Amino acid sequence: MSKQLILVRHGNAKGSTYGVADFDRALSTIGVNEAQEMAFRLKNRNLVPEAIISSPAIRAISTARIFAGIWSRQPEEIFTPDTAYASSLSSLLRIVNSIKDDFNTAVLFGHNPELSVLADYLTEAGVSALPTCGVIVINFDIDVWHMVSKGLGKMLLFDYPGADHAL
Repeated sequence: MSKQLILVRHGNAKGSTYGVADFDRALSTIGVNEAQEMAFRLKNRNLVPEAIISSPAIRAISTARIFAGIWSRQPEEIFTPDTAYASSLSSLLRIVNSIKDDFNTAVLFGHNPELSVLADYLTEAGVSALPTCGVIVINFDIDVWHMVSKGLGKMLLFDYPGADHAL
């Protein structure tokens, strides 16, 4: 048995607006289109996770909800731990390590640079920046999520909106 983690950066967000906190920034029209494009790409590759986890920030949870809808999943299925926003590598790793072992595939929606740092830590593949709504799929040859750690992952896919090809 193996585990598969999908990392998705939120879609393009509206620029900073006076009086709007970073947490509350919404997706732009471009961001909505990016999320739809990437959700369909994953669905067409039969990459539909069992567990959906998202930063609670508006732009991240909005991205997760678009993906969930395209995957025929309910918004209530999205787990939104507070530690997924403005997070550190160790807090994101704790979230991944706490995924129920019943789930073989999980997706984590979040932010840059945190997701890029996590992807590089897990795969040692030299990930430096994840574009908006970029997707990284990582496989682990393990049976339980709490064993996910540095260098154990193999990157299977790196894709993003407008990409001519994916790795």
